[in-house]
Amino acid sequence: MKKIVGIFAAAAVLATSVFAADVSASTKIGGKLFHYDADKTFGLLTENNDSHDYANPNITFSASDEKAGATVKLTTDGGDKAVKMTTQTIWFKPFDALKLTVGNFDVALNKEQIDWTESVTALGGNGFLATVDVSGFTLDVGFEANGADWMNKKDGEDPVLSKFFVKGAYSADFGTIGAYVKLNGSKAPDVKDLLSDDEEKAKKAKKALEDFYAAPYKFVIAEKSGAVQTVEFGAGYKNTFDPITLFVNVVGFMDDKFEWVRPEVYASGNFDAFGFQAFAAPAIVIDSDAKDALDAMDINPIFFEVLAKVTYQMDPCTLYAYFKDANLLAKDFACTLKFGATGSLGAMGWDAWAQVDVADKVGFSVPFALTYNF
Repeated sequence: MKKIVGIFAAAAVLATSVFAADVSASTKIGGKLFHYDADKTFGLLTENNDSHDYANPNITFSASDEKAGATVKLTTDGGDKAVKMTTQTIWFKPFDALKLTVGNFDVALNKEQIDWTESVTALGGNGFLATVDVSGFTLDVGFEANGADWMNKKDGEDPVLSKFFVKGAYSADFGTIGAYVKLNGSKAPDVKDLLSDDEEKAKKAKKALEDFYAAPYKFVIAEKSGAVQTVEFGAGYKNTFDPITLFVNVVGFMDDKFEWVRPEVYASGNFDAFGFQAFAAPAIVIDSDAKDALDAMDINPIFFEVLAKVTYQMDPCTLYAYFKDANLLAKDFACTLKFGATGSLGAMGWDAWAQVDVADKVGFSVPFALTYNF
């Protein structure tokens, strides 16, 4: 570990002195003080530092001027502790209004800011992105090309295209309106296996369909056999009416026919020491074949995701309560509840909470997370 730290320190000095780059680093360690799982297992003092890309530790190098810039992220893997490059991006501006990005990019219509999930409107990826920004109007055109051709065509066969999208947004005094079309991004699970005589196959198909519609950001990526296989489209509006910020998205999906629609509503605000965030998103199945299969399995064709958080700021810390239900209308109730506090000691941030996971059985735990930025 000392050797790794030494390498990072040397790289930071070299970057700041030679390239005048910005260098930042952070580390995060999580775990559980104790837990009692649904299988009646009791555990005490668990340390875990393989959380996310930004955490273990994450070293970010970035440099830019008015015409070009680059970002590289190095992360230690929580399993073997090896240092890996997780993200690299180079951008440049041939003209003031045009920005071209090669590598990793992150584009979205509107995102909830409780869990910051990769929701259905997330358009980020790896490949090529062109952005035009003129007088409040922004146009993004992105092509997914991560380790493979965006388009290839064998002689005598149809072309095969990977994911690509077009997104436009306009910001003014009335707020921000935006819309996008994403092609070949995802495909719903096949519903025919739901009525299979094979019990195991039917069970897997039911689980896949429930997961897909209850949380549409968990898309099943489809193999492409033609130019355009799936179309996803959405529109959204975002604005702040002090002290409340809100957005509304409406998203639809179709392959050979219209499959589903998903409205999304998010609101947040602060009233003195109190704060709140709420997100609600029903996914409504439109396709008649899918609805018939769901009815046969006694599954509601409306999947209602709900997420909420309430905070109260105090001098030493911030108290919070959190609720999440991936499908409020499910036949079997399941949710996650958190009651916790977060704060800081110097440069170290801390978070500790009591968590109740309700499903067929109830689990209880007291997780924690420590972060340090340097």
